Order: sequence, then C-alpha cells, then structure tokens
Amino acid sequence: MPPPAPDPDAFRDWANLPELPLAEVLRGLLPCLRSIYAFAATCQPWRLLLRAIAASLVRPRVPPLQLLYPALRLAPFSPLVAPRPIPYRLPVPAEGFTFLSASRGHLILLRWGSSNSLHLVDALAGAERGALQLPSPHFPYHYAALSPSHLLLFHSKHAFFARPFPMYPSPNSARPDWTKHTLPRASSFVTTVLEFRGRVLGLTDRAQILEFHLGSTQSSGSTPPNQTARMLPIAGLPEPTTFDRSNYGPHLVAAGDRLLLVLFMLQPKLGYLSHVHRLNKIGVYVLDSAQMMWEEVDNIGPYTLFVDCAGRSATACVDVGNCGVEENRVYVAVPNCRAWRKANPPGWKVSLNGEGAGLFSREPTVRPPLPSPISVYPPLFF
Repeated sequence: MPPPAPDPDAFRDWANLPELPLAEVLRGLLPCLRSIYAFAATCQPWRLLLRAIAASLVRPRVPPLQLLYPALRLAPFSPLVAPRPIPYRLPVPAEGFTFLSASRGHLILLRWGSSNSLHLVDALAGAERGALQLPSPHFPYHYAALSPSHLLLFHSKHAFFARPFPMYPSPNSARPDWTKHTLPRASSFVTTVLEFRGRVLGLTDRAQILEFHLGSTQSSGSTPPNQTARMLPIAGLPEPTTFDRSNYGPHLVAAGDRLLLVLFMLQPKLGYLSHVHRLNKIGVYVLDSAQMMWEEVDNIGPYTLFVDCAGRSATACVDVGNCGVEENRVYVAVPNCRAWRKANPPGWKVSLNGEGAGLFSREPTVRPPLPSPISVYPPLFF
C-alpha cells in the first residue's frame, strides 16, 4: 500500500515569505559574510530582497574590510565578519595600475603604458566589467566615480569627462562616447562623489560641495555640458588653510539621514617653522540642510565613521557593537599603516605635549607619505 500523500498545508513556500520577516532573518545573520552569502544563495527571491535592502540594512551593519595591497587580502575588522583574511584576486595584474576609487561596488583602476585604459572591476566577484579607452592619453586623471547613470572621470579642477553606465544597456544601443563637461569656475579638484537622498554630490579638496545633474541614460533630453555641475552655497566651512587637503583630505559620508564632513585640522603655523604642518584634531561637521550651513558636532549618536585616507573613501556603520566597534568614534586608516588607528570621538584634539604616533605624531607632514596599502572595501551587493 503506497504511503499517504503529504498534506499540502504541511509545506511552506519559503521563497515567497513576506519582506518583513525575511529582513528580520537577515538582520540576525549580520555581520557574518558567510551567512549573508548563504542567504543570497538560497533562492532568487531572497537574493533580490538582499540587493534591494543592502544599502539600508546590510551595508551600515558590516564593518568595512581592508584591502591589503599588494598582498591582495581582505582583512576583516572582527572575526565575526570573517574568521580570517580573505584572498582577493584581481582579473588584472596589480603592477602598472593606479587605484582611482571604489564606487558603487566597483574598483576603478587606471592603466598607463602602451594601452592607456580605464578598468572597472566588480568588487564583490572580482570580475572585470570592462576596459575603456581614455578620452585622451595626455590628461593627468586623478579620480573616477560611478553615479546611477554615468561613469565620471576627472582630470582637472575645470572639467571632467562622463559617459553612460552601464556601458551597453542593450544590444541595439550605440556605443556611448565620452562627453566633456565643465565645472564651476570657483571649484577645486573633485575627490569624492556620493549619492545622498537621490542627489549626486561631489566634494573637492577645499571641502566645497558640488551637485551633478547628468540625467538618465534613457533620457532623450540631456543637460548642457556647461550646466551639469553647480556649486552649493553652504556656509560655516573653516578656511581651507586650517585643514589638510592633500595627504589626508576632507571626506564626505552619509550617516543615515545626515550628511557629515570629516576634516583633519592643522595646528597654526609657528613662526620660523611656518612650513611645518601637524594634524591636531579630527573635526566632524553635520549639514543643516534647512540653513545650508555646516555645524561642528562632538556626537554622532550610534554611528561610527571609518575613514580611509589613501583610498579617499569613508563609510558610516551602526549597530556593530558586537564586533568591538565603539559608537560615536572615528576610525582612520592612515598611509603606511596596515591597521585602523585607535578610535577617537569627533572633535578630539592631540594633547599639548604631542604624545601619540602615526596620524597625530609630532612628525611634520611636509612630504606626502607613501601610498597606503589599505583601501576600504566598497559596499557589498551595491
């Protein structure tokens, strides 16, 4: 006699669980990367949900990995994220390439030589997305970034190049070319591009804020190249001579619904030692969008900031105390160092006797430091 047929009600369709309980399941798996990958591998609906909520749920709750270069190992902040460093393979040789940025889940690399080209690498899979010919081999390109619709390549403080991204939206679309755009006359060198509340913002080395309007790749009408970037009139910014602009630089970071600016303040010049600059303070400013003014703060609530100086990137984390991360602190990855510097609260100043090492040592920063082997790993799944 055959066994009785199973009761259909005894089986649950786990693939179509509502979003709320699935999000709670995912929250319970954080910050373990292996568990996050297993969640994504369960089925396509779960994977799609993970991509949809990665920016709001996953990214802020996983402390950033450090890309050790040239060893190409991803070092976790805590064993709860990963029990040991993770080997990381690039599809292009490390030699001969310059790291420009980590943007929207991609590493952007610049290659000089016989084939001057720009390479985009999927940061999660390590696969190359494409190699692009540069607009011109003669420009000193210093930064590149991805917006929701374009790839931006900066070569001076007066202009930049852009092209639609993804590069080939459909098989029948024409191959997109680079378009040159002008920057506001008063702007300086762009060092960061950030998405915040649906806007694409840029930060210069003088801590000026730009807003980009490049439009959609599907849009028939486009903004004229001389109107794609405008400078936002924001008050309350310290004088550019009072903070470091080249070695450590200003950093822009979104912490929840707040936009923060991190500045590494310099000691005043000392008479005959006027050429000597020393860092003496971490300044954190929050943007009052109603008044369009920066306000210095000494408390950022439950958030923790991770600032990578060499990689010119910063990220904000929340609810990561189980990883040993202190809230209301700023962790800094400085050049020539393979670990995060001791965390300090916003507004922390160096002691009068200058005790300490590394970032706040009494050694002057007259000469630029060597390139750092550390870059903050870009956002996962995003």
